[in-house]
Amino acid sequence: MHYLSLNLPELLLFMFFTCMCAGQAAERPVRTHGSLRVALAQLPLEDGNLEKNMLLAENAAAAAARQHADFLNLPEAADWGWLYQHARRDALPIPGKYTEFLSDLARKHRIWISAGCLEKDGDKVFNSAVIIDRTGRLVLKHRKINTLEFLTKHLYDRGNAEDIKTVDTEFGRIGLTICADNFELKNPQRVADLGAWLLVAPHGFAAEASKLEANSREYQAHISKVAKNTGLWVIGTDAVLGTVQGGAWKGQLHSGCSMVARPDGSAAVVARFKEPDLVFYDIPAQQ
Repeated sequence: MHYLSLNLPELLLFMFFTCMCAGQAAERPVRTHGSLRVALAQLPLEDGNLEKNMLLAENAAAAAARQHADFLNLPEAADWGWLYQHARRDALPIPGKYTEFLSDLARKHRIWISAGCLEKDGDKVFNSAVIIDRTGRLVLKHRKINTLEFLTKHLYDRGNAEDIKTVDTEFGRIGLTICADNFELKNPQRVADLGAWLLVAPHGFAAEASKLEANSREYQAHISKVAKNTGLWVIGTDAVLGTVQGGAWKGQLHSGCSMVARPDGSAAVVARFKEPDLVFYDIPAQQ
C-alpha cells in the first residue's frame, strides 16, 4: 500500500483542489418552489389571421380555467405567426391590443398566461414574449435574441442576451426565452444563474411535411437538452400545423409535441404530434 506524503503547504493545496473538484461534481442546488398546474395550448396558428388566433387563445384560456390550471402557455408569435411576412407593418406595441386582450383573459379566468407576440417599438419590430399574472399585470417581457436572421431579418430585429430577466411569482422565480434562443445554452443558463427554477419558452418548430416527424423528435430532444444542461424545469409550447404562408419556408408546417421537461431532461408530458392539443401537468412543489 502506498501513502501520499505531503508537507503542510502541499497538503493545504491538495485539500483546496479536492474541494474544488468535489464542488464541480456536486449536483446543482435544488431550488424551492410551489406546486404549479400548467396548461400547454398547442394551437394551429394561422399566419396573419390575428382575429382567429385570438379566438384560439380565448378558447384555450376558458378550457384551461375549467381544468383549474394555474398557468396557460401559448406558442411563439401566437398573435400573427412567427414567419408572418407583414410583421413590420402589422406588429402591435406592448402594451397594446394583443397583450391587453391577454390581460383581460388572465383577469377573467384568474390564470397566469405566457405568449409569444410580435412587438412594434418605434421603428423596430421584435419577436417578443410576455408573462401576465392573474390580475392581468404584465410582469415579464423578453425579446428574441437568436432570430434566425436568414429567415427573419426583413421581419424583425434582434433582442439582447444581456436583457434576459426573471420574475418572482407565487410559484417561485421563473424566466422567459423564445425558441432558438435556447440553441445557445448560455441563454437559458442565464435564467438559471438568476435563480429561477422554471423556464417558460414558447416555440415555433417547423419543417416540410415529409420531415415533420423528424422535426418533432428534434424538438423533444431540444427541450430535454435545455432542461438537463441547466437543471431547470422547462415548458416548451409549440405551435402545430398552421402552414407558413410566405418567405423561404413557405408551405412548411409546425410539428407540435409541446413538452414539459423535468430538470433531469426527462419528459413529464408531451402533447400530440401534428394535432391541436391542450395538455396539463402538475409540477410538484419542491421544499
